[in-house]
Amino acid sequence: MSRMFRAGLLCLLALVALSVHARLFLWDAERDGKHISLLGSIHLGRADFYPLAEPIETAFARADTLVVEADVSDPAAIAPLMPMTLLPEGLQLGSLLSAKQKRQLDQALLRTGLPRASAERMKPWFLALTLSSLDMQAAGLATDQGIDLHYLRRARQQGKQIVELESAKGQFSLLDQLPQADAIALLAASLDPATVKQIKPQLDAMLRAWQSGDAKAMRRVLDADIPRNDPAMRRVSDKLFGLRNRAMLEKIEALAGQPAPLVVVGAGHLAGPDNLIDMLKARGYRVTQY
Repeated sequence: MSRMFRAGLLCLLALVALSVHARLFLWDAERDGKHISLLGSIHLGRADFYPLAEPIETAFARADTLVVEADVSDPAAIAPLMPMTLLPEGLQLGSLLSAKQKRQLDQALLRTGLPRASAERMKPWFLALTLSSLDMQAAGLATDQGIDLHYLRRARQQGKQIVELESAKGQFSLLDQLPQADAIALLAASLDPATVKQIKPQLDAMLRAWQSGDAKAMRRVLDADIPRNDPAMRRVSDKLFGLRNRAMLEKIEALAGQPAPLVVVGAGHLAGPDNLIDMLKARGYRVTQY
């Protein structure tokens, strides 16, 4: 369930991974002789993603510290958080939805195979992430092939220090604090047939951006996914990107050094709105993409 949560969150934010073609979603940021390596990640992947390109492997090998959004390698740590994802006892999700949204939910449950009893207990934001994750898995991506999980396992085997920029609890809490109208807007976006129809083309576009290391193309995909005429989704986007990036930036800067730590974050944080790359440049870092 923890992997499903992480996968859904990052599906809503961005989908990117890494290969040997052209440029990579890997950057070096340097200021005053101190370095940071930043790697764009997804939380679902495929076995054929590996091994990753040599510059990525080198960045991991030379790093004493692996920095991640949240350590998702221990599912047991997620169990105490699950009550946060459920509606109050006696309240059913259907009572919060319009007739149109309930019809769309019926279609989503049929498409994904998610039991209705489970869906009716979930808070809108968590159901949105769950459905997005299931759709990504149906498109051929797997939770146990995610890039951050891949490196977390290797870091533990090699005794590297692991630092969290956030935490699973912090990520759950951020979404749980969304106003109900915004949480329902997030769910409605995942239920919209027009959105569902675009899942496969969007994943393909994101993977093409990944394979060419094209951050601008990735940004176009992300921007297209957040309608400018939808105030609720713009508010959600600011919380999932801008708010989190500003908090991450302070912690990342404090870790800069020699050797450079390897920072592995969802690629939306490196290519999307208010991204970390632009923020680091604004603070005087010389940023180079591999």
